[in-house]
Amino acid sequence: MTTANSHLSHGFRKKRFQQALAVIFIIFWIVFAISPLYRPEWWLENYLLFAFILFLVLSYNKLQLSDLSYLLITIFLLLHTVGAHYGYSSVPIGFAIKDAFSLMRNPYDRIVHFLFGFLFAYPIYELLKRYSNQKDVWLYILPINFIISLSAIYEIIEAIVAWTFPPEQYNPFVGLQGDIWDGYKDMLLVTTGAIISTLIIWFSEKLRKN
Repeated sequence: MTTANSHLSHGFRKKRFQQALAVIFIIFWIVFAISPLYRPEWWLENYLLFAFILFLVLSYNKLQLSDLSYLLITIFLLLHTVGAHYGYSSVPIGFAIKDAFSLMRNPYDRIVHFLFGFLFAYPIYELLKRYSNQKDVWLYILPINFIISLSAIYEIIEAIVAWTFPPEQYNPFVGLQGDIWDGYKDMLLVTTGAIISTLIIWFSEKLRKN
């Protein structure tokens, strides 16, 4: 498996691992596109997904990443696909976790927000390392900054879209579950995930160089 430190060859046809990830995601997405719990919200959750995948495809030759980065991205996309199918506040595994730990709410959306920061820190770090002039500490600070910014933009877009909904559709899309501080807590978890991941990257790079 290639990493941020690997030399990357051009072209997609010979990259079996990345091809396998693409096939797994497509099959997974098709299965979870069938009869979602809230079809209008499912479309809204997928618009950004379509845009992101289109960006990955169109930029592949110029902004190619390693196998590890695409693996981390795919894991997040699979988790998002499940959340879009059920509605983040209604994912069954979230209720199982809620009951197991006697939580007040379904934590699936919280977990995915944390994992967004945790999983995307490495691909952003790799983008900066491969395709920018950033060095040293900025390679570790900027991924966290980018992820916080993306999280804030998403929360703003989510709120603007949700304000157009009737009350009965607002909560399934936003997933407040009665918590008025939901958006702030989501951003805190995203930031925490990004910081933890970046520290792991920094420590791994220190070990590699020693």
